[in-house]
Amino acid sequence: MDKVPQPSRYYDISDYARPVALRIVRWLLPTPITSLQVTLAFIVVGLVAAYLFAVGSREAQIAAGLLLIVKSGIDAVDGALARARNRPSRVGRFADTLGDLLVNTCLFAGIIWAEYQRGADFGATLLLGIVALAAMTWQATVGNYFSVRYRIQTSGDTTSRIRETEADAYPWDNARVLAILLFIYQFIYAWQDRLIAALDQRILAGRRPMLASKAFMTATTVFGLGTQLAIITLFALIGRPVLAFWAFVGPLNAYWIFLLWLRARDSVEG
Repeated sequence: MDKVPQPSRYYDISDYARPVALRIVRWLLPTPITSLQVTLAFIVVGLVAAYLFAVGSREAQIAAGLLLIVKSGIDAVDGALARARNRPSRVGRFADTLGDLLVNTCLFAGIIWAEYQRGADFGATLLLGIVALAAMTWQATVGNYFSVRYRIQTSGDTTSRIRETEADAYPWDNARVLAILLFIYQFIYAWQDRLIAALDQRILAGRRPMLASKAFMTATTVFGLGTQLAIITLFALIGRPVLAFWAFVGPLNAYWIFLLWLRARDSVEG
């Protein structure tokens, strides 16, 4: 990972595609291909995977799951390419997050449709899918909060903020596009960012925010998108992608609560 200085780096479980992504970045550096075009590419791959999930056959689901791994690899390229060119982008930051949400929503819709075609109760499956998508999105927010805070504390990448309230365009960003993306982001995510920050402050009980340990940071990467997509892929390979919904609603919801308990324990011990 290249978002924090070398001495502060920790193992990112969700970043399994990084070695391949860095090879792609080296290949793309001398080309005119932009980071936003890479973002568009992973969105297209994700939407194809969603369509294959909706097809519902065993072969289509396996192909969809494998495409999610490809999507993870491409997803790791856009930001790395921007940093390699020394052209971080706030437009890219929001386009990446909102593109991921679009893909995730379509993936869940595809899985719900396939289950309905198999005879599952549509209302119950739809409700489960909505709850699971909300849980998955919240869990990503929890992981992102600790990742961004850690980057700030270690003087790492500053493209993302704990609370995204200002556009702060780079000279090469399109200010109008950035304003639109920020507005959409705030509508969907602002309350989540405020909630996790408030929970963290409550845990710290007024104490100065400490630097999380590398072990704790590694634990938070379970909520990275790469890991989340790998979970969906795992269940797709056994022919039951809908079981991923239960994983997000059940054990992974319990896990973020466990992480906050660890945070509280470490803050007291510290």
